[in-house]
This record gives sequence, structure tokens and C-alpha cells, in this order.
Amino acid sequence: MQHAAISRPKPLILAHLLLLMAEEPRHGYELAASLRTWEFEGVTPSMVYRDLARLEAEGLVRSFWEASQARGPARHMYELTDAGHENLVACADDVRCLIAHLTEVLGQIEAVGSVAVEDEAPAPGRRRFWKTS
Repeated sequence: MQHAAISRPKPLILAHLLLLMAEEPRHGYELAASLRTWEFEGVTPSMVYRDLARLEAEGLVRSFWEASQARGPARHMYELTDAGHENLVACADDVRCLIAHLTEVLGQIEAVGSVAVEDEAPAPGRRRFWKTS
């Protein structure tokens, strides 16, 4: 069972948005689709556009219109500003701290889980994530 609030917290979504725009300017629907390929469930274009508007208001992102290569309307594109690049670099330290914290929590969970009672059956639809002795 996955706990979306644990495995995909909002700050990680924002860090991924910054990372994607650091690679190249992108439009909102492309950003939302990329986040879904990284298994950020429940990500909608409207959520991404709200985040982009906030990032732009904070000066981390700038938007511009790009004419479509095919026949179609111009696209509203987003790219990082210099401040956005600095923020992305700072995210690396936050991710390192998060990894250290999660590693510690995982170790504690595994320690507690290793003393589980063997005959205790998991609830229907749930897997047991620890080894029993």
C-alpha cells in the first residue's frame, strides 16, 4: 500500500518541476505528463499551472509564448530564471537531508517490523513489508 502523502510530498513535486524546466523550457501539459511518468499520481494540469503561477510570482520561473511547430495555437512555455536555478541547486541539499531522514526512519520501521508475530495475518489487501522470525 502506498501512502501518497509520504512517497510524493509537494516539495518533491516542485523540485521535479524545477528540474524539468532546467533541462529545457516546457509547457504545463508536458510538465504534468512528465510528473505522471515519475509516478506522481493525481497530478493534473490545473495543479501544475497553479504551481507555475506561484513559481513565476516568486521569480523562479518566467513564461513566454512560443509559436507551434505544427499548425496550432502558440504554447505558453515556462523556463527557469537564474533564481530558479539557484533554488534547484538548493533542493539537492534538501533531498540529501530527506534521504538521510528516510533511511533512519526505514531502519527504525524495519527494527520494529522484525519483531512482528508470525501468525498475525495482514489485513485483506495489505502486504506484510517485514520479515518474521
